[in-house]
Amino acid sequence: MSGTTHHVSEPRALRDRVTAPSSIDLPTAGEGLVWRPVTAADIDLILDLERAAGMVDHPRSLVMRDELEEEFADETFTPERDAVIAVDPDGRAVAYGSAVAPASPETIFWVELDGTVVPDRRGEGIGSALLAWQEARGLQHLASCDSALPGWLAVGADDRATRTIRLLEAHGYERARWWLELECDLVAPLAEPPSPSGVRLVPYGEEWAELARSAWNDAFRDHWGTQPMTAAEWAAGDRLKASRPDLSVLAVAPGTADASESERVVGFVLVDVSPEEWPLREGPFGYISSVGVRREARGQGLARAMLAHVLRTLRADGLGRAVLDVDAESPTGALGLYQSLGFTVTDRSVSLVKRF
Repeated sequence: MSGTTHHVSEPRALRDRVTAPSSIDLPTAGEGLVWRPVTAADIDLILDLERAAGMVDHPRSLVMRDELEEEFADETFTPERDAVIAVDPDGRAVAYGSAVAPASPETIFWVELDGTVVPDRRGEGIGSALLAWQEARGLQHLASCDSALPGWLAVGADDRATRTIRLLEAHGYERARWWLELECDLVAPLAEPPSPSGVRLVPYGEEWAELARSAWNDAFRDHWGTQPMTAAEWAAGDRLKASRPDLSVLAVAPGTADASESERVVGFVLVDVSPEEWPLREGPFGYISSVGVRREARGQGLARAMLAHVLRTLRADGLGRAVLDVDAESPTGALGLYQSLGFTVTDRSVSLVKRF
């Protein structure tokens, strides 16, 4: 028997695995452009840019002003350090990019890179310069992490944004996960809502916020890349104008013997409605932003019951279609459930990741 002792090395902290610049110069690409840090006063400029780019990159959805306002109010986002903007001589925003650290990393330190260039100025090297700045700021975020978590720089892109995807892949990003957008025609016959035993279905409301957030964090704990949602992040979503708690539903069960609550949320279907987007889909629709069931409550038909209930509620509210997004590789079999309820695939998007 060998007397050699084998030592298993401890995982290294992310800050010890990442080399980050101590300072970052502003980009200089693009004739006539002035690059500068961002402030909240730039929200309208950024919204105009996002809308112009979205007509090419994601023509069936819009960035909303209050979404940007909530992003700028988030305590994890310091716009003067985490974002840059390029403005042309007419005062129009030509490029915008950010790199934002996660609020509550648990299994991955995921830095989200979000950026775009106005379509008529693409092909001038502006996007490459913007990405280089975002990566440098992203590395600074990664280097601030004292834990041994995996580090990701991640970008999401509609599969129509082929130029963006090519740029990212040329800089070492890999297509890590595909997402499918689905639609359901609410004019067609809808499935009868089953009656799940042991729970009651109630509309979502402010009084349920913390219990619903707890259920969301449990339901998505085994979902690819998802990190826990903080109370501040949850509240920001509730404040959005598109949020429709009256069309959303919770599955509520009696509390367990060791719980302080008399009832607990075991499932949820949350709905947004944004009339500003209706012309993009040629009619009124509701967007199902989240569907989830606590892990111990799965296999009881709760998701089907809640979804069937919500689809009928949307139709009764005068909406012609329901839209949602799903992980193409969801471990819960969500895609099959949605398709069995009448949803069909309409669009795709992809998450591209560089790992550290």
